[in-house]
Amino acid sequence: MKMKKIIAPTMAQAIEKVKQELGDNAVIFHTKKVANGKFFNLFKKEHVEVFAASDPDTESSFNKMRRETEVKTKETKPLNRDAVLRPMPYKKLDEKVDRLFSVPQWLKSIQDLLLNQSVQWPHAEQLLQGLVKKWYQSDEQMSGDEAKKVLYDELLQRLNAEPIHTSHLNGKYMMLVGPTGVGKTTTLAKLASRAVLEEGKKVAFITADTYRIAAVDQLKMYANILEAPMETAYTEQDFNELLQRFAKYDHVFIDTAGRNFQNSVYIAELLQFLKAERQINMYLVLAATAKYEDLNRVIHQFESLHVSQLIVTKVDETATYGTLISILLQHPRLNLAYMTNGQEVPDDLQKAHVGNLINHLLGGSDGQ
Repeated sequence: MKMKKIIAPTMAQAIEKVKQELGDNAVIFHTKKVANGKFFNLFKKEHVEVFAASDPDTESSFNKMRRETEVKTKETKPLNRDAVLRPMPYKKLDEKVDRLFSVPQWLKSIQDLLLNQSVQWPHAEQLLQGLVKKWYQSDEQMSGDEAKKVLYDELLQRLNAEPIHTSHLNGKYMMLVGPTGVGKTTTLAKLASRAVLEEGKKVAFITADTYRIAAVDQLKMYANILEAPMETAYTEQDFNELLQRFAKYDHVFIDTAGRNFQNSVYIAELLQFLKAERQINMYLVLAATAKYEDLNRVIHQFESLHVSQLIVTKVDETATYGTLISILLQHPRLNLAYMTNGQEVPDDLQKAHVGNLINHLLGGSDGQ
C-alpha cells in the first residue's frame, strides 16, 4: 500500500491530486483543515490536509467519498474574492472571512475599538495590518494586551510624539486662527496667563477681531486682570504699528476673528496681516467635538497660511478621540501643541502629549 499526505485549498482539489498521484483506486482515510500560508499579507488561509493510500480493493469506497465530496462542493457557494479585497471594516466580512482564515479574537475587538472611536477606516486598516504582521512575527503568540501595547508604540512612532513645552512654542508673536466658536479668545487668555503667572513674562494683546464686540470686551477683561496693554488692529497699517509698539514685550498674543472657514475672504484678510516683516508664530485652533470631514476642510482652507502648530479645544466635551488621531495621521506636518479641557483660565490648558491622546483612544489613563 502506498500512502501520501496531500495539501490543497479545497477538498475537490485534494481529491484531484490524490487521483493524479495515487490513481483512481486510492482511498482517503483522514482529512483535516490546516492553516497554510498568508492571504494578501493579512490572514492565513485554511487548506485541506488529506491522507490517502492506494488500494485496488477499495474502488467502491473511493467512489462513494468522491460523490459525497462533489455534492458538498456544489452546495458551497464560492467566496466573492472582491468582497475580501475591498477596504471595508472586518466586522462586515466576519461570516465569510471566518470560514477561510485563522485570526486572533482580539483583532476584532481592537478593530471595533478603533472604529467606535471614529478612527477613519484607511488609518484603522493600516494599523490592523501592522498588528497582524507583529502577530505572525510572534509566532501567533501575541495576546490582546500585548497587541494594544504594540498599537500604542506604532501610533507614538507615526505621530509627532515629542512633548512640546511653552519655551519651545511661545515666540514673541503668537497668532491664533480658526473657525468661529472654537474658543480662540479664551485659549489666548490661557496662554497669556500662563506666561505671566508661571514664567513672569511681560505680555501684550492685539485683536483683529473687529466683528464681535463681545470678543473685544472679553479679551480686554483678561488684559486688565493681567495688567497688560490691549489694542485693536482695524487695518494692516494698524497691525504693523502695534507690532512695532509692542516690540519690547516678551510675548504679543494676537486674536483673530472667528469667521466661516469656508469663506476665502477671511483667509485673504489674514494673509494681508501676515505681510509684516516680523516672524509670527501661528496656531490653528480646532474643536475636538468637530467631525473629521469638517476638520479636514478647515485644515485645507488654512494651508495657504502654512500653519504647522495645532491647538485642540473642548477635549472635555467628547469621549471619542479617533477623529484627532486620524487628523494627525492624515496631516503629519501638524504638531499638536496644546489641548484645552474647560473654560477656567488659566487652569484648563494642557501642554499636549500625543501619548496621553493615544491612551484616551485605547481606553487607558494618561501616561504609559
